[in-house]
Amino acid sequence: MLDEHCTDEALIAYTRALLAEYPWPPAGESSRTAAALLDRLRARRQFALLAELADRVARRAPQDAHVRRLQAQALIETGQPSAAIDVIQAVLRKVEARSREWAELNGLLGRAFKQIFIDARKALDATDLAALQNAVRAYRKPREADPSNTWHAINLVAVAACAERMHLRRVPRVDFRALARAILASPPTSDAWDAATRAEAHLALGELDELEEQIRRFLAHDAIDAFAVASTLRQFEQVWELGQCGERSRVLLDAMRARLLGLPGGRCDLSLRELLQSQQAGTAPNARLEAILGTDGTRSYRWWQAGLRSASSVASIRTGLDERIGTGFLVAPGEFGVAAAGALLLTNFHVVNAQGSAGALRAEDASIVFEAVEPAAQYGVKRIVWSSPVDRHDATLIELDGPPPANLEALSIARRLPVRPEDGPSRVYVIGHTGGGGLEFSFQDNELLDHEGPRDNRFDATPCRLHYRAPTEKGNSGSPVFNAADWKVIALHHAGGTLSRLNGKPDTYPANEGIAVLSIISAMRAG
Repeated sequence: MLDEHCTDEALIAYTRALLAEYPWPPAGESSRTAAALLDRLRARRQFALLAELADRVARRAPQDAHVRRLQAQALIETGQPSAAIDVIQAVLRKVEARSREWAELNGLLGRAFKQIFIDARKALDATDLAALQNAVRAYRKPREADPSNTWHAINLVAVAACAERMHLRRVPRVDFRALARAILASPPTSDAWDAATRAEAHLALGELDELEEQIRRFLAHDAIDAFAVASTLRQFEQVWELGQCGERSRVLLDAMRARLLGLPGGRCDLSLRELLQSQQAGTAPNARLEAILGTDGTRSYRWWQAGLRSASSVASIRTGLDERIGTGFLVAPGEFGVAAAGALLLTNFHVVNAQGSAGALRAEDASIVFEAVEPAAQYGVKRIVWSSPVDRHDATLIELDGPPPANLEALSIARRLPVRPEDGPSRVYVIGHTGGGGLEFSFQDNELLDHEGPRDNRFDATPCRLHYRAPTEKGNSGSPVFNAADWKVIALHHAGGTLSRLNGKPDTYPANEGIAVLSIISAMRAG
């Protein structure tokens, strides 16, 4: 069994090795080990692997309610709440009523129905309202069976408060304010979830000072993982709509996002509206931040704000039909030894090049939009300053046909790469337009797997590759890859998949690949 502090790479590789065994799991140690991995995969938010592993274990142990519950959890987290409901309802028919597993399954059933409602909230029909009604009923059963059960109670509070804000009358009546007071009257515990629960109860009662104190307590807890923080953040964002409640509330959301990105498996996706709100929240005074977050929390919050500012300099690259096909980012002419009247943008060769080769746009067909600052303004390509094909640096440096938007700064280039994994763990971050989709910025926490950087930090024209673990998608091509310390760019993201390991190491692994920007600069200067 792996150590609980193992890297994401080790956990993923170990799980995939077990999954490669077929038929599997056999009786004995392998099966028990696999079952023990499920909770760990959930904690690291490896939901696709969790779903696959839980399905495999469930084939051999179809009556194991714990396994089936985690399978349902994975289905919800991967956007399949209806499938999760089918799994949960089948298991509920077989577990002992009022048992702990029965309560957990009902809570997860409420979660699945709640997600169906949330996903459709802007255009509700009878089916969606029925989902909300079913969520209330699922949460209510365990609460009525055990009045000391605060998990189900606080979810009752949240969905009932949401229904009131939306003036929905066809929902089972819940006196959520009385229920919130009952939760707060229960004895506190040292558990991290207790702090999150009490934070929601205070929010239901409009007690913002107490809300802030419980969020501080939650985020400072040394036992929280990415799953706990992401779940709490989702509840405050989607159900409570905390981002609409003023600056104090937005600061709390960003504190949670900062904490999430500092944990293994952390990832945040922000819409344009959320990004702008978060940037505005950055005006909160230090004294206020420290009162909410403490000294360490304030530092992580300021780090997050630096990431938000970096996002402003990341642009989407579009076709003439306004389809987002890639990403680029502003760089300083001086960093690249270029004289330019317009702004400079770095992206992939396979996104934009002069010939339109490798499936790219021709320069004259590309438009660039800085969606975080001027979503209605489109820039064209004045000229291609330099490019390198896909099998080299996969890079194109573009001069735009005008200066950048006001107050927008070029991203800083790091003067060295992070240490290799054998010298200590390192993390990198990617900001891009995930999936080529809407106005969404993806902040991803990635484990650095390896890189080819020279030990003496003297780069030449040879492409220097970095590998990192990240769920980057189509549309992230051309995204900046940042170091973890101060949001300086270390690489240009360009590919992902099953890749050969670097530095002559045998075998392959699932990874994403970027090209070190310092090697791109060296290649440019070499001519």
